[in-house]
Amino acid sequence: MKEKATTVTLLILLSVSFLSMPLSLVTGQLGVGILLVSPEEEGVAGETVNLQGTIDTTNGRYQIWFDEELVLTSYSEGYYVNANFTIPALSEGDHVITLRDVTTNENDTYDFALTLSYSIAAVLPSSPAQLQEGDDVVLNVTITGVQPSTTHYANVTVELPEPLSTFYSRTVELVASSGETVATALVTFPSSSFEPEGSLTNYTGSYKVYFNETDSLADNEFFVGFTDSSQYHRDQTLTTHAIGYQTGENATISIDYSTGASVHSETVTASSEGIFEFSWTIPSDALIGEYNITIEADNTDKLIPDSQTFTVPGYTVKVNTFNLAGETVSEIVVEALDQATDETYDGTSDYSGVASLKLEKGTHLITAFWNGVEIGELNVSITGTSSFDLTCKLTNLEIIVQNENGNLMPFVTLDISYQYVTTKTSSAKTGSASGETDLSGSFILNSILPGISYTINASLYDIVFNAGNKTVTSVPVQPVSTVVILCPSQTLTLEIIDYNEAAIPNARIELVEVTNGLFDGAVTDTAGKVTVDVTFGKYRLRVYKDEILLNSTTIEVFSDVQREICCRLYNIELSVTVVDYFNQPIPNMKVVLRRSGVNPWSSTTQANGAAKFTNVIGGDMQIITYPEGAESSYEAFSTRVEGSKEVEIKLAKYILIGPFLIESSALATFIVILLAILLFVSIEVYRRKRAKTVDSES
Repeated sequence: MKEKATTVTLLILLSVSFLSMPLSLVTGQLGVGILLVSPEEEGVAGETVNLQGTIDTTNGRYQIWFDEELVLTSYSEGYYVNANFTIPALSEGDHVITLRDVTTNENDTYDFALTLSYSIAAVLPSSPAQLQEGDDVVLNVTITGVQPSTTHYANVTVELPEPLSTFYSRTVELVASSGETVATALVTFPSSSFEPEGSLTNYTGSYKVYFNETDSLADNEFFVGFTDSSQYHRDQTLTTHAIGYQTGENATISIDYSTGASVHSETVTASSEGIFEFSWTIPSDALIGEYNITIEADNTDKLIPDSQTFTVPGYTVKVNTFNLAGETVSEIVVEALDQATDETYDGTSDYSGVASLKLEKGTHLITAFWNGVEIGELNVSITGTSSFDLTCKLTNLEIIVQNENGNLMPFVTLDISYQYVTTKTSSAKTGSASGETDLSGSFILNSILPGISYTINASLYDIVFNAGNKTVTSVPVQPVSTVVILCPSQTLTLEIIDYNEAAIPNARIELVEVTNGLFDGAVTDTAGKVTVDVTFGKYRLRVYKDEILLNSTTIEVFSDVQREICCRLYNIELSVTVVDYFNQPIPNMKVVLRRSGVNPWSSTTQANGAAKFTNVIGGDMQIITYPEGAESSYEAFSTRVEGSKEVEIKLAKYILIGPFLIESSALATFIVILLAILLFVSIEVYRRKRAKTVDSES
């Protein structure tokens, strides 16, 4: 029982872990399977469904079927499927979603239910045209997912605008034709079929419509106004159709801007049907924005007063901003002065260099500003949606850094500062920028203001090196300007000495700048000295003698430098002492020193067992020793020599006896034989003595 509970717990934990794992991380083959469907279990025809799962074939072709209808064909990402499809127009009830791997013909299924979908909406004129008071409205009442050749019924309710909120209702029949799963009815409002009597659209406002209001199956709304449109452009004509007034009565029609300022006021007379029909042409100097129009009749007080808004929206105008080099520029403030109203509208160019504005019909002066400085202008005439190109007085500044020999220098840090004066307020401002030269030794400061001075601090290792040539005065008005910054040379004096502080003549010096790779080299004179002029920087210094690396270090050359470089591997003394198994010094042993890059050194041990070596170049060495004339009986040892030192080598295989050098193994054999002989002799003597004793006693 305990084992069973443990197994169940493990399965639950594995399931939770899998479900919490992002499906995008599925990279291994899991077979064909539907892992997720959203919405789950049920939906309506026309709804979008997201399906996630896996197939057997990596980057393989798959199909999604809804019952017998193919709704999608695509390719997996690896083994992973993430797809959206639209539910086809089928009847309500149980259905099956199938995911099929086309390559392997394997599939997985998912049970999915379709439910009825209800909708109700008014058929409206194309925006911005709108319904006017007294218009008939056609309501489209629809049920989707029904069985073909069936009849359904809907209670259609229309609610008048607040504060009236009067309800008018009627029941309509919706018929699904043979083979169709959608039942539709078109209902006209107002009509005598609505109850109670007296349905109408005489009031301005939002009318609400309901499909079976008590069951909340569907609802919507539509707007009725007394103007023919919700927006107008300059020189377009606004017309009204306001009903419900007395024949021949007068009214004042007032049009006010959103700020409350009066734009137009006029007295009009109702027609014989009690309708105010009024026309007004939007002035050529109308401001962009929202307007309110009201009708105040002398005698009639409508339950909902005729008052509504309309807008003068302006046309969408795009201004493409470019610098003098023809490149798009972002963050440019574009202002458009409407010549008719003296109003200014503005926008800012985005990352693609496009500034979007809303401007009405007429002549406009477009001005571009860079951080408050005017950099270009353009006169345009707006008649509709438009696009214009505006070239701004902005240049590109190419900064090139090189040394005194003309070698380009990458990875130099540039800190740039400048001052300028704004156009409108004549205020002094400062700005800054920074960057780093690329592999070609250059950096381009894009779209900068010409005609002003720039201070450029160039630095390596956080030290500025161009104090004498860091100011660029009055950058010209042209597409690209170039400035060259020189990195100065410094005098580097080196004295190369050995372990004993003696000069090393003819030593080869290599200097490689750590950041940009500039290379220089030289050879020391007879006094071990060398003087070179190198570019400002930090160098990896290497000292060679006969192609052997004696020293490697880093040296900073930010000013004239004098340094003494000690090569502790050069001209060292080495004493090698050879001893036997019992640490006795062994004379007359041949000792050879081997080091890569030079000829070997050799010497013979003296009576004290020591061999002396001078003028040795240290490093990784192999010491070989063997008896004179017996090169095949050598012993080899490896060691690191970094200065004068004494090395003791113990030859455990040898034992020195007097003047003779005997291998310890041979001596051991001799001793064993000798002991055996002595033992044998002792036994024989004992045996003979014992025999004599026995004879004498007898």
